[in-house]
Amino acid sequence: MADKKETKSVKDFTVPVKDLSGLVKENYLNGFDFNLSLWEEQVKAINSQVDYLLNAEREYANTVKQAYSKLPSEFSPVSNGNSKLVDEGFDRLISLQKEYAGTVKSISDKLTKETKNLTRKNVEKAFSLFDEYLEAFTG
Repeated sequence: MADKKETKSVKDFTVPVKDLSGLVKENYLNGFDFNLSLWEEQVKAINSQVDYLLNAEREYANTVKQAYSKLPSEFSPVSNGNSKLVDEGFDRLISLQKEYAGTVKSISDKLTKETKNLTRKNVEKAFSLFDEYLEAFTG
C-alpha cells in the first residue's frame, strides 16, 4: 500500500494563527485596561491624600494666623503688630500649593488619557500589520 501524504495549504495555517492573534490582542488590551484601572485608582487615592494634606495645612495656617493675631505687638517683630502681613503670606503659600497640586492632577489625568489612547492605537496598528502579513500568504 502506498502512503498518502496529506498536503496542507498555507491557508490551513493562517486561519488558526489569525484566530490566535485575535485572542492575544483581546487579552493584551484587557490586561492593559486592568493595569490602567489600577493606576487610576492609585491616582485617586493619592489625590485624596493630597486634598487631605492641603486641608490640614489650611487648618494649621488658620490656627497660626489666629495665634499670631493675638500676640501683643511687642512680640511680633516681623509685622510690627500688623498680622495682615503674616496672614497674606500664609494665604499665598496655601494658594500656591493648591495650584501646584491642581496642575499635577491635571497633568496626571492628561497623561493617563493619552497613554491609554496611544497604547490602543499602537496595539491596533501592530495587529493590523500582522494580519496584513498573514494575508500576503493567502492572498
